[in-house]
Formats: sequence, C-alpha cells, structure tokens
Amino acid sequence: MLLRTSGKTFMTTVAIAVIGFISSVITARALGPEGRGLLSAALLISSLSANIAQMGLANSYVYHFGAGRSFPYLRFFVLSLAFVGVTACALAWGGLQLSHAVQIHRQLILIIVLALFMSGQTYFLFLSQLRADLHFFNILRFSLVVGNLILLLPVLLFLKPLNYQVILVTQLIVVVGLTLAGLYWARKHQVWREDAPGPAVSVGRVLQYAFNQYGTVLLGMVMVNFDKVVLLNMGSMEEYGYYAVAFTTSRLIGSVQESASTALFARFAGKDIEELGDKVRMAFRVTFLPMLSLAAVGASLSHWLIVGVYGEAFAPMALPFAILLFECVIGSASGTLAQRFNAGGRPALVLIPQAISIVPMLMLIPFLPRDYTYIYLSALMLCFATLYWMITMALYPVMLKETMPRVLPTANDYRALRQLMARA
Repeated sequence: MLLRTSGKTFMTTVAIAVIGFISSVITARALGPEGRGLLSAALLISSLSANIAQMGLANSYVYHFGAGRSFPYLRFFVLSLAFVGVTACALAWGGLQLSHAVQIHRQLILIIVLALFMSGQTYFLFLSQLRADLHFFNILRFSLVVGNLILLLPVLLFLKPLNYQVILVTQLIVVVGLTLAGLYWARKHQVWREDAPGPAVSVGRVLQYAFNQYGTVLLGMVMVNFDKVVLLNMGSMEEYGYYAVAFTTSRLIGSVQESASTALFARFAGKDIEELGDKVRMAFRVTFLPMLSLAAVGASLSHWLIVGVYGEAFAPMALPFAILLFECVIGSASGTLAQRFNAGGRPALVLIPQAISIVPMLMLIPFLPRDYTYIYLSALMLCFATLYWMITMALYPVMLKETMPRVLPTANDYRALRQLMARA
C-alpha cells in the first residue's frame, strides 16, 4: 500500500515540478528579475500567511480520525476552517509591513484575498490526507500548477507588457476554484464521521496535538522562509528575484523525498508505530544518498543550467541555486525522518532539533553582509539544514532508544524500489 501510494504521489509530484518549472521560466523571462521579485514577494506573503494560519488543525483532524477517536468532527471542521481564513487575512496584512516596496503595498486587497483562499485550499490539502490513497490530495496539488499555467498562457499572449498583478489575479482564480472543490469533496465523502468506534477524545487533546505539530511546522516554515523574509526586508526586488527563482528551481530535487514523507503520514498517522518506524528508515535510506549525488551534479552545472534556461539576466542566481540544491536534499531528509514522530503521535519531539538549530541561525542574521546578501543567506540555510538533520538523527537513540537510521540502502530496499518502479 505504501509503495503504491508513494509511487502515485511521486509521479504526481514530478508532473507538478515540471509544470511549475515551466511556469517559473515563463514568468521570469516575461517579468525580468525585478518583476519576478515583486511576484514572488506577493506570493510569499499570501502563501506564508495561509500556511501559518493552519495551526495544525487539519493535521490533528487527520490523526484522530485515523486513530478512530470519537469527536464532533463536523463542528471542528466548520470552526477551524473559519478560524484559518480569518487568521490568514490578518497575517497577510501584517506581512505586507515586511516590505518597503510601494508596488507591493498597492496590492493590499488582492494579497489579503489571495491569502484567504490560499488558506482554504491549504486546509483541504492537509485534510485530504484522511484518505490513505491520497487521490484527492494529488488532484489538488496537480490542479493548482496546471490551472496556474493554463491561465498564464493566454495572459502572456494577449496582455503586453505583462505585469505581476495580472498573474496574481490568475492565481487567485485558481485557488478559489480549488477551495470550492475542497468543500465539495468534504461534503460528498462526509469526512466528519461522528460514530467512530474508538474512545472519545476531548477538544483539549485534539488542540494539544494540533499545537504540538503546529510548533514543528511553524519552526519548519521559519527555517525554510526566514531567508526570503530577511531578503524581502534587506535587499532590493532585483536581488529578491534572483533568490526566489533560485530557491524555487532548487525545490525540484526534493520531489522524491517529499512524496515519500507525505505517503508515510497519510498511511500511518495514528496507526502501527512499529511498521511506521521501519518504513521511515527505508524511505530515508533509498532517497538520501541518490538525491545528494544528483544535487552534486546539478551544482557543478549550475551556471550553464541557469543561463541556458532563464537567460543571462539571471546568471547571478547560479551560485545560490547550487548551494540550495544541497540544502533541499538535506532538509527533506530531516522531514522524512521526522514522520516517525509526527505520524507516531509525538510531534512535540520534532521541536527539539528545530528549536536548537534555529536559535543560532536567527542570531547570525544581523551580521550578514549587505552586499550579495542572497548568496550568504543560501549558505546559512545549508548550514542549519545540516545541523537540523544531524540532531534529528540523534533523536532516535536519545529519545526513542532506537539505533540511529542507516544512510546506506540495503538489499531489501533495492527490491522494494523495483516493486515501486513496476507499480508506478
């Protein structure tokens, strides 16, 4: 079951990565570094607000539902969805204060509305992990990038010169449609089952799990996005454009690890912890070294790749792109290992490596050079992704009293991979 789910999710993730990459190239070439920086800044504020607003509520829903706990799910669903939307709007308004760019502040209403519907789409993305087959989960993810590309192409053909505000409107149309699709899916499948066979769980316990996991997610978002927030405040829109494109492009390499991590949570949340531990270790072994090797190849060819795809105007992003390839693989490996705690009902343990690694990272920000900040930020991201991974590895023997996960794949792993390829 896990191999089949991972295979489907991986193929979907690859398709998403390819389509997203095409959209990124189109917008970068059409808008240039500064225009791409403005677009990325607006999307960062909206998406970050939408993700922070989740508060782990949908994940807690998935965990307790999967464990068969009795709970008033319908009431929780309605109230949590409304709470997420209102919170996202407030956060988007506050997030706009991070940038001094007048062009961003002129789009206040558009960015807030985009954050509102992004929060709904994101909520249903997490909630769709109720189904272990991840069918609707993959539909939502795929529809987002396909919808953005479909609406982008006619805009590119008929509206010249193209500006970033038009692209924001097209993305708003897509997330509105996906939020409505999420509401339809929830109603059709009656995901608020009230007659669960297991013992009842209190609102306090549900919220406790939500906030524990939210702590790990929030710190993870800080670790992944602090660089962009800092650059948004310290650098120019041109520098931000370089870095945003480098970061987005480097995420392509994390598709395999992301697919495995998602499938692990959907399959084992609230269920068999022993099997979960075995599968987490296997997923880590079969993805880490191969992806790290691929990152090394991509880094060695970074200048040729960037200039060839995005044009000479984006040549300054080649070095941060090379660094961020390694950061993505190492950070994704930590995410895979962390599912042993998240899906196993102990998300608070993931807070330990995140909290330890983020403190020195934040302390170093004021000392970053003002020139070429985007390069130093990418190096800082790599350093602390490595620290986070090392501490997460150490949690296994220290907190779980288990052996530290192996890095090298086993013969059984290769057999499992062959099965995955046959079913993909």
